[in-house]
Amino acid sequence: MSPFGGSTRASVWDRIDPRLFLHDCGRLSRVQAAFRTAFHLPRVDSIAVGTDEPTHLEELVGALAGQVEERTVQEYRGLLRDRSRDQSA
Repeated sequence: MSPFGGSTRASVWDRIDPRLFLHDCGRLSRVQAAFRTAFHLPRVDSIAVGTDEPTHLEELVGALAGQVEERTVQEYRGLLRDRSRDQSA
């Protein structure tokens, strides 16, 4: 899974705030929140990322301390299922 769609510099990160999926939404950056939430959309045990900067990996490891708001994740999954059903009809 690629939680950043290829780049953390993509314009999408200026338009959405993945921190809404976290309990303490202000504690982590948008990039950290996307990484933390990616373990739940869908549920996975590991994610591969690449970087040349050790500080970037440190930032992502720090994101693992974030607590995901499971109810928000469930609502989001429901919206995705509904959209999928509507498109296949």
